[in-house]
Amino acid sequence: MANSRQYTDEELIQRVWDVEEIKKLIHKRVIYIANEMRKEELNDLWVQNPEHKKTASFGRNTGYYTGMDAIHDYYVVHHQKEREKQLKKLHAANPAIADIPQNLHIGCLSNHPVSTGLVELAGDGKTAKGLWYSIAQETEAQPDGTGKALWMPEKIAVDFVKEKDGWKIWHIVVSTDLVSEAGEDYSEQEVYHNYETNPVDVEFGTPTIAKLIHNTDFNWWDNYPPMPEAYETFSDAVSYGPEGYVKPALYGLDSKEGRNFR
Repeated sequence: MANSRQYTDEELIQRVWDVEEIKKLIHKRVIYIANEMRKEELNDLWVQNPEHKKTASFGRNTGYYTGMDAIHDYYVVHHQKEREKQLKKLHAANPAIADIPQNLHIGCLSNHPVSTGLVELAGDGKTAKGLWYSIAQETEAQPDGTGKALWMPEKIAVDFVKEKDGWKIWHIVVSTDLVSEAGEDYSEQEVYHNYETNPVDVEFGTPTIAKLIHNTDFNWWDNYPPMPEAYETFSDAVSYGPEGYVKPALYGLDSKEGRNFR
């Protein structure tokens, strides 16, 4: 629903400021990820209000983790354990790489820069929605001394809510469009997605709500997450959380039409 409110000059200035603060928040997240500051990200950039923490969500192609406890277990605890396993493999292959906390992220790069930012502030100014695109890459050191580098272009959609100390991330969806190893010919990859071996799906594990929300076989046919539109106040219908997900009418092979039908 389009916002038809009339604002005073002071209100318009506040709205412009709010949008800039939201942009700064998502830009901070880029740096936190690159610096492996996942725990700090959840503490500094995400919701802290108890009611908001209960309904927070982190979505990827295969579902959502809901509630800050579940998000923390996936995003921080599970990630830490995987990094520890990786370091042990590196140490076993090369004892010169000590198995100590200081080396936990050795040989790893995680960069998810954002562009094409689109922010819609609610008419009532209490929440906002944003959508960015990221040409992301993840690299992990391998025991043989090489690095495995992956390109993973993705949409990043976020619901923000204004708490007493400023804007916070409430719901996020990171929908990866493709995963391709650097230096490899993308055209030689499997045509249809393999959820058992795809590194993004494997890393995401088994979320609280397991469901296919972005089908990469058909890329943007499902239009999820959708572009934010003007709205007056937050509701489940406009949420980037699981409550707002609606299966598209045309969904790849289910639609029985288009160039991908076989």
